[in-house]
Amino acid sequence: MKSIRIVFLFILFALFCSVGWAVSYPLFHSSNRILEDAHFAFDCGDYGTALRLAEDAKITRRQEVQECMDVLDQSLKPFAVQKAGDVVFDVRAVLLERDVFDAVEMIDYLLDLKGEEYFDNSIAKIRSYIERKKIFPETNYLIARVYEFEGEYELSHSYYMEAWQHSDVLDIPDMKYSILYDMANLSYNFSRLDESEKALLLVVAEDPFFSDSAFTNAILSSVRRGYSVDKIFNLYRTNCYRSIPAFFRLAELYAEQSKTEDAFTVALFGVLTAFTRMHEIVDNRTTEFEYTSLDDFFKTAMKHDDIMEWSISNDFWRCIYRLAELGKQLYPNNELFGKELLAVIASTAPENYWKQLALSKLFN
Repeated sequence: MKSIRIVFLFILFALFCSVGWAVSYPLFHSSNRILEDAHFAFDCGDYGTALRLAEDAKITRRQEVQECMDVLDQSLKPFAVQKAGDVVFDVRAVLLERDVFDAVEMIDYLLDLKGEEYFDNSIAKIRSYIERKKIFPETNYLIARVYEFEGEYELSHSYYMEAWQHSDVLDIPDMKYSILYDMANLSYNFSRLDESEKALLLVVAEDPFFSDSAFTNAILSSVRRGYSVDKIFNLYRTNCYRSIPAFFRLAELYAEQSKTEDAFTVALFGVLTAFTRMHEIVDNRTTEFEYTSLDDFFKTAMKHDDIMEWSISNDFWRCIYRLAELGKQLYPNNELFGKELLAVIASTAPENYWKQLALSKLFN
């Protein structure tokens, strides 16, 4: 009986050793779950619990990454595996021959998750990706929001910055723009206008149209050369829609600081990008729609309740009014540009405030 117990314990020990390097799927599930709980606490106003859970999520993430690294590094140690080189499928084939299923399963999971192209068929890049995941920028983003609600500017800004600096490992890549927008709001609310501008410029820096100096110069040249509003909005389109709020806010920032040329440029891009988005929606909904003039377009667009509400809630009419005023100021040789925009606002704006303001300026 005693010998049977010894054999049984030996089998248990062997089983434990065989799964010692195992990892659970989906990867990093535990740390993500703790972060979800932290978000719930934050939404409930329990900021102390949110902070504690965010820190717990960081610790758990580091443990999860270490487990994954142990599995992969242990599987790559044998000479036969190293001899296969760095090509993922060559290494995977050797691992399969050696029955190293944990490592193969992890490799397959990551290839399915991110796509083969993401890792450039390189085991070293898969290893690097796993190692970088120990940095958990989502937790710093939440911590920044907590400190913002508590009025701690310096702490909040530092966590926003840390989250953005490691945005390359965010599970949702576009979350980096949310981080930048929130950081810009924080800085603006604390009268740190330079910091707010920097965050917004980081958003538009990745706008392929705004960052194209030839394209920017072409639009501004069209205004200087006296092109009509209708012609400009018929010629140019900019569809990087995530930039719209940044352009609108930068226009106000620059106008407040009397940086008129900068304000005009970002206002022009903001209005043009918003127009492109509205045009795209109207065009998709109305098969017989054809652009003839900016005035006619907005009359058509404002018949769609969702477009009208979006234009109001996102301060589109403020930005187009700002563009008209700046155009009159900066381009006296093309005075029609500003006047035409004011006429469009007076004729099509869904809010009486902007209609009346445009009318009062139209004849000044």
